Amino acid sequence: MIPGAADYDVEVTVSDAAIDRLLEVDPADVDPTGELTFARNVFVPLTTACRYTCTYCTYYDPPGQASLMSPEAVRELVAMGADAGCTEALFTFGDDPDDRYTRIHEQLDEWGHDSIHEYLREACEIALEEGLLPHANPGDQTREQMATVADVNASMGVMLETTADVQAHGGPRAKSPGQRLHTIETAGELGVPFTTGILVGIGEGWRDRAESLLAVRELHERHGHVQEVIVQPVRENERWQSGTPDVATLRRAVAMARAALPEEVSVQVPPNLTDAREVVDCGVDDLGGVSPVTDDHINPDYAWPAMQELEDVADYAGVPLRERLPVYERYLPPDLRRTDVEPAPPPAEADRWVPDRIAAAIDAGNEAGERYRTVLAGGAAD
Repeated sequence: MIPGAADYDVEVTVSDAAIDRLLEVDPADVDPTGELTFARNVFVPLTTACRYTCTYCTYYDPPGQASLMSPEAVRELVAMGADAGCTEALFTFGDDPDDRYTRIHEQLDEWGHDSIHEYLREACEIALEEGLLPHANPGDQTREQMATVADVNASMGVMLETTADVQAHGGPRAKSPGQRLHTIETAGELGVPFTTGILVGIGEGWRDRAESLLAVRELHERHGHVQEVIVQPVRENERWQSGTPDVATLRRAVAMARAALPEEVSVQVPPNLTDAREVVDCGVDDLGGVSPVTDDHINPDYAWPAMQELEDVADYAGVPLRERLPVYERYLPPDLRRTDVEPAPPPAEADRWVPDRIAAAIDAGNEAGERYRTVLAGGAAD
């Protein structure tokens, strides 16, 4: 039983036999990709307040030190991203701040918001006004919270990290794998194209990695909403000195992800946290969001590669490099999709995958719309 699954009414059944089969996979068992993709984004660290205190994370700040970006700062940053040719505003986040963060809640109240999700909605609207498609990753969410912001996001995400109960998540405010799975399932129920992933090296074992990937597969097969799965190695930083997975470990984990997931779900590795050339033959087909204007605020010690480095990875793999939007093309309405792109099955509880506001932004006759459609046409990766 996955810890916390029953508490959040998540029904995921991963058999020992399925885990055993996945544990037999190695890099030689998967085919390399025929194409590599990436998104051009701007990181918007909306708040560094977080109710969790994971021992590997340098993103969160304790109460009294946490920050909350102002609407003016959000607008300035996303406008800079749009000017640099980005298409995505990635709203990075500490999970919903708890009642310890008095200053954060007071600031939200001063700006006229009852919750961080209400403010996130305003920030997403600012991004759309300035010419970027929002992709918000606000951590664990209730159905009500996600519904508050879903219609102003092109896609959303949360890292599952692991289904294991690991010490790195320990303490009085520990993450619950069941709660993470509930957030992923809620996205499927609401028809939100979704990104998730596993974190390798935080104390989980190989069986845990297999179980995590198979749990994601089961939720995707139920709802059809997982567009990509990130296989992310933990990296040493000022709070984490317990090592980084070696290349062999990462290669095996990536190959397992490719074998576990349906073909339409992309497998991503962050190119600033690993040398993608060392794993690109293991089924990787996406290099994630890369920013030409902002740091990786989750991993500030590890700079983004330049476009030339991404092109070098693609050249090494012998495949083309293509820019993409933050929402994968199969989720777009037919008139915005290439005819050779197979559509995703319709979501269970929504009329369409992409909200009207997002589809209208992509189809608009302004500069931002032209930029989005250029990416869809395959002409912006330079």
